[in-house]
Amino acid sequence: MKLYIGLAGCFLAAASLCLASEVPPPEHVKIMKDLGGQMGAIRKGVDVEKNASAMVAACEQTAEWWKKRNSDVANKAASDAVAGAKALLEAAKAGNQQGVMAGMKMTGAGCKGCHDQHREKISDTEYKIK
Repeated sequence: MKLYIGLAGCFLAAASLCLASEVPPPEHVKIMKDLGGQMGAIRKGVDVEKNASAMVAACEQTAEWWKKRNSDVANKAASDAVAGAKALLEAAKAGNQQGVMAGMKMTGAGCKGCHDQHREKISDTEYKIK
């Protein structure tokens, strides 16, 4: 009898973990892919100010998206990413390469904070939100 209760408990725990994952909506996936493209372009020095401006908008959209969910970690990470993107944009406008790199580091840290907590790899090309 104890074995059945233990197995049932394990099953319920596993089921709750599966149910906790969320397939990200297409608009969220697009924002994440856009951010990746913007980061890559900035690293290469391509249209840095334009990409930094787009990055601010994308980070702000992400922050708004996470406000609708109950995650202090994601909300802080998104806020940090917005601050980093804004610092990056200001540095780009001023032609301050050191500031651009510092803004990239801040933005990346915000992205990583959220990904570490809420990104679940499903395959080589797909992720779920946990």
